[in-house]
This record gives sequence, C-alpha cells and structure tokens, in this order.
Amino acid sequence: MNPFLQQMINHKLNNLSAEELTALASQYNIQLTDTQAVQIIRILRQEKIDVADLQQRDRIIRQIEAVVGPHTAQTVKVMFQSIIR
Repeated sequence: MNPFLQQMINHKLNNLSAEELTALASQYNIQLTDTQAVQIIRILRQEKIDVADLQQRDRIIRQIEAVVGPHTAQTVKVMFQSIIR
C-alpha cells in the first residue's frame, strides 16, 4: 500500500467519530446502533491504529466481536478491509 495513503487511513481511523462510523456502516449496509458505534470507537481509541499491523487488526476485530457479536464484527472487518484496499 502507498505509504501516504496508509498514513491517511490510519489518521482517519484514529480520529473517526461514532457518527462517522454509523454513516460508513450504513453505506456498507451494516446494521449498527449508535450504542454499538460508540463502543467500537472506544475500542479503536485504546491504541493508535496501524492498518499495516495484521495482528493489531485481528485483535481489534476480536474486541469488536465481543461488543457487537460475530456477524456484525465480520461485516465491520470487511468494511475496514475495503477501506484499506
């Protein structure tokens, strides 16, 4: 991935708001409540996101799964992967 693009994606994920996440989820036809979006943002804010770090991405998805369930976590994972590409 282009380093500049990677830096922009990292910045966006590290500064994403719950409202923006809800809007993104809607664009990807993911059912996400406002409460779930806030919980996901809390998880994302626990550490500085680096999309190139596969272990970190997997760890974060597992944390998201604990909050929103496996189906929604999988769709969030797909959404993040599509953003990264």
